Amino acid sequence: MADIKMRKIKTKRCKCLDCGNEFKGVGKRIICPSCQSDNIECSE
Repeated sequence: MADIKMRKIKTKRCKCLDCGNEFKGVGKRIICPSCQSDNIECSE
């Protein structure tokens, strides 16, 4: 198992445009953890 240094992972500040939830996202296809929508807006 690989050790992952969480401080080096680039996260994006995201907001779901459907439910308004704000969260940190990682990866190319980010979905809202609250409503599972992919209608989100992210900033780095």
